[in-house]
Amino acid sequence: MLSFNLNSKKSAEDLIKLCEKYRDDVEVEVIHGNQTVNGCSLLGVFSLIGNFVGIKPDSRDERAVKRFAEELERIKC
Repeated sequence: MLSFNLNSKKSAEDLIKLCEKYRDDVEVEVIHGNQTVNGCSLLGVFSLIGNFVGIKPDSRDERAVKRFAEELERIKC
């Protein structure tokens, strides 16, 4: 599982855009405590703003998961 600081509206928007980009290849769950939301869900992701969250990408295509993880690292800054 990857970690991400969902500390602002912009970070939430960036995460959602990334999840939407990979929507056809990677299913992304955003996890905080016992809450799990789809990474493409605007309301779900926005409900977690202000928290460090876990990002769980899942796909049969390991290369797509790796590309997703690399891009996630770039938007963390």
